[in-house]
Amino acid sequence: MVFVAGACLSAGAFAQSKFAGIVSLDKTVHDWGDVTVKDGPLSCTFTVTNISDEPVQIRTVASSCGCTGVTWTMGAIQPGEAGTVQATYSNDEGPYAFDKTLTVSFVGVRKPLVLHLRGVVHPKKLPLKETYTVQFGQLGFRESEIKIGNLSQGEQKSAEVRVANVGKKEITVSFDCVSPFLSFTPSELTIAGNSTAILGVTITADRSLWGNNVYYATPVVNGVRQESRIAFTAATRENFDSWTEMQRMAAPSADYDGSFAADPVEAGTPIKAKFKIANTGRSPLQIYKIDYNRDNITPGLVPLSIKPGSKAFFEFELDTAGMKPDSENLGIITLYTNDPHHSLIHLYIDVIIL
Repeated sequence: MVFVAGACLSAGAFAQSKFAGIVSLDKTVHDWGDVTVKDGPLSCTFTVTNISDEPVQIRTVASSCGCTGVTWTMGAIQPGEAGTVQATYSNDEGPYAFDKTLTVSFVGVRKPLVLHLRGVVHPKKLPLKETYTVQFGQLGFRESEIKIGNLSQGEQKSAEVRVANVGKKEITVSFDCVSPFLSFTPSELTIAGNSTAILGVTITADRSLWGNNVYYATPVVNGVRQESRIAFTAATRENFDSWTEMQRMAAPSADYDGSFAADPVEAGTPIKAKFKIANTGRSPLQIYKIDYNRDNITPGLVPLSIKPGSKAFFEFELDTAGMKPDSENLGIITLYTNDPHHSLIHLYIDVIIL
């Protein structure tokens, strides 16, 4: 995971999420924050604006749960005009934290757009200090690291993040030392005492950054820069939406066995794993980035390009120190590539500790 350093400059203007070069959205995540079981059904609206030169039409919107009803603009959305996706969560499943998804399919676009509905349901209303426990003075967040989601190159991903004023007096919030490609709206947010507000967060993909990245910003509360930072994470992969059929036919194609079953070992014994990847396509297979699910995996031989008709070996070492028997010890390696059929290659090291 790459940590994107921030220069101490004011946050830039907010930019909406862009998807497949045809639409922009006011958000891709709606967060109701903390609610109670007594609040009843929760509703929200996503605005979808046509930024292309041709009419755009939503084919379907599928909910991940029967607890969520959805309606959408049925007709064609003309260039420059906007449609909507409206969702209602029943809020009848009891107290728990939820993350429901809406999968939006557009006519003529292969890849669907995924929207998120989030919130935390409590049996009763709790003081803000108890639910927004990551605090910068009077400014509170629910988490110290906020997930913005996945995005493709050439796109922007925005989310609504609910923040709180855990004090009694009104505060004004802005951000300093903001990482490149991270922006907020509004640039200055005023929050009344003992209340919450919505902060818009946008991450813009850039070809200098692939895979999982962390973006930072330092909160400034009532003109006072805080001593610590808030983190936002996003994962960036290649964008194949505009590729023609000819480009796809000429693309690389990865052929591989993604599993490595190591012999059982005692904790502390290093495991050396080796994977073979062949390129059966017609152009070089590029490896843009390699991410790991564990800090105890280190790369050995890791080619970054494989010629058409060639194969290459990828070697990794997993340190088993501290691992315990009968626990989840799987090592996962993720390669970000230019193969339209395998933009992500997952390699697994199966570890058994004696």
